[in-house]
Amino acid sequence: MRNWLFPLWVIIDVLVFLTAMALWIAAPEYKTLNIGLTVFATALGFLLMFAKFEEIKTYVRSSYFEKVLFHGINVLLVVSILGVANYLGNKNYKEFDLTKEKRNSLTDQTVKVLDMVKSPLKMTVFARREEWNGILNLLKLYVAQNKNIKLEAIDTDLRPDLVKAKEITQNGTVVLDYQGKESQFPVIDELSVTNALLKVLRTEKIVLYFVTGHQELSCEEKSPEGISVLCEKLRLQNYELRPLELTKVDRVPKDATAVFVLGPISGFLPQEANLIKEYLNTGGSFFLALAPAFKSELYDNLTKLMEPYGLELGKDVVIDRLSTVQGAEATIPIISNYDNQHPITEGFNLRTVFPLSSSVRTIKGKDSAQLLATTSNFPGSWAETNLKGVTEGKAEYNEKSDLKGPIGLLGISELAIPNTPRDSRVVLLGSSSFLVNAYQAQAGNTTLFLNTVSWMVDDEGIISFNRPGLEEPPVILSAQHLQMIFVISILVVPIIFFGTAIFVYRRRRLL
Repeated sequence: MRNWLFPLWVIIDVLVFLTAMALWIAAPEYKTLNIGLTVFATALGFLLMFAKFEEIKTYVRSSYFEKVLFHGINVLLVVSILGVANYLGNKNYKEFDLTKEKRNSLTDQTVKVLDMVKSPLKMTVFARREEWNGILNLLKLYVAQNKNIKLEAIDTDLRPDLVKAKEITQNGTVVLDYQGKESQFPVIDELSVTNALLKVLRTEKIVLYFVTGHQELSCEEKSPEGISVLCEKLRLQNYELRPLELTKVDRVPKDATAVFVLGPISGFLPQEANLIKEYLNTGGSFFLALAPAFKSELYDNLTKLMEPYGLELGKDVVIDRLSTVQGAEATIPIISNYDNQHPITEGFNLRTVFPLSSSVRTIKGKDSAQLLATTSNFPGSWAETNLKGVTEGKAEYNEKSDLKGPIGLLGISELAIPNTPRDSRVVLLGSSSFLVNAYQAQAGNTTLFLNTVSWMVDDEGIISFNRPGLEEPPVILSAQHLQMIFVISILVVPIIFFGTAIFVYRRRRLL
């Protein structure tokens, strides 16, 4: 082998070996690449040693090699000690937050929640590798607080098989595995993580009963007209979903946390409505979603259940002309007005779609009822009572019979029932089409529905944290500042160090 070629191969071997070491530390998930580089570097090293075996044997016997070996062992020992210290520190690290607002620490509420984790809990992050940093920095605070928590990150680009198996639909999703229960949620902030932990730590079973027998919306229907998307989201929250046919029972099951009647086409028998009424009188929760009643008497015995709670469903169709500006029909209100004082919609700012909706109104004197979502003001919207005109496409505002906007579309109410362990909560939704699969992908319908169900079954988690606000303004760096930092840290400082090293080396050669 030519004299100049051998050192080149040695340099290449060393670089490959260092690269393999760096990858094992920084990217252990790339196992195939890491093993390949390690094997290649090792094989090349043995090949180079074999090519220079005689020279190496002579060199090993020299006194110079003894000095090199002595210093090499010292360096190896120092590196080993530092490596062990780094490993122990990584496994038992402590962090100190010196910021005044404790913005880099978990809140007291989160710490209390983490104290409830008594068994191994695994957090698996599904995200692209470039999105890991922010997510892992947050979740490592949870790991540091409780040693029962284990953290793993999966690159969705590398493991599409796992993404499909876990039915992950959004980057930045975390799957929690605790005592055989799995739950997944998208990481937004500390609040989202802590609430997800609360739900997976929940010991009591939440059972949701969906009334059947009246051609209601079906969880089994995966077409755009079904509600399989929402049902799957509920199951991911560890809720148990069961069908309920009221004509075959003499009472709503005792384990029912809530009962749902979603978009029935045929009417309810009086005895069926009475079973729901009896259930509500025991502190039950009830979600009623109806389409506009073009046959006005169809839903009367259901809507009467809402009257004691102060909610009323109008026999009308909501018209919102502002929806046409956004490309929708006037009978498909696009909503961005919410009651930000209620836990369900506090901080909620997503757009929602209420196709073919009846108005939801509060009854005077019933302070327990609240409207959470409303249309724009008149003349942009109104509730049209001429249902025949709507079907013929001739809806016009009539001052005598129609209701001016803003019009309520979603109402909730809560009543204290004597001698019951919890209050009775009801939800009245004027649009059953709000729930169907066709309107879950491009709007906030899913989030608003899940928030509403969580409130209804008293599974809200933590609404807000007791973290103090920031007092000092954030530091904003201009493009010039960023360029200066780059030049100094990436170019100037390394050049100074390399220049100093070369200068010291040349001085020592001259001495």
